[in-house]
Amino acid sequence: MLEIWQLWAIVGIMLWIIETFMPVFVTGIFGTACLIIVPLAVVHVPLTIQLFLFVLISAVLTLGIRPIILKYFYHHGGYAKTNADALVGKTGLVTEVIDSCGGSGSVKIGGETWHAVMVNNSSRIEIGQIVTVKNIEGSKVIVDFEIETKKG
Repeated sequence: MLEIWQLWAIVGIMLWIIETFMPVFVTGIFGTACLIIVPLAVVHVPLTIQLFLFVLISAVLTLGIRPIILKYFYHHGGYAKTNADALVGKTGLVTEVIDSCGGSGSVKIGGETWHAVMVNNSSRIEIGQIVTVKNIEGSKVIVDFEIETKKG
């Protein structure tokens, strides 16, 4: 039969293994609390005190350490934009006339060609003009005029 300190150690190690596959900074906190309790269990501190200290240590780590860790890993104000979301705000070169009557045109952004429509359907954007991506809708980019145009 396993002794209580061995159970604390096994659970603590298992929680840290889970943390490596699912980094949410919660299972690691509980795993750390378990491992801190191990020496107390070895010297036969009563189980009720071990459980109380486990809860206390978990609370202190959750309230004290987790916010610091999250701030360190997400210090840029959240997750970085990826894929199509990263295109919003970028500029592109019109490769096919974008006309409100014709529906859409094409824009080259970062080496990729996208179907494009205008923010407002009141004008036409000619080939060679620079546009700014305002939004993404499905596989189309919503664009608006850029102040400067490409000089040939």
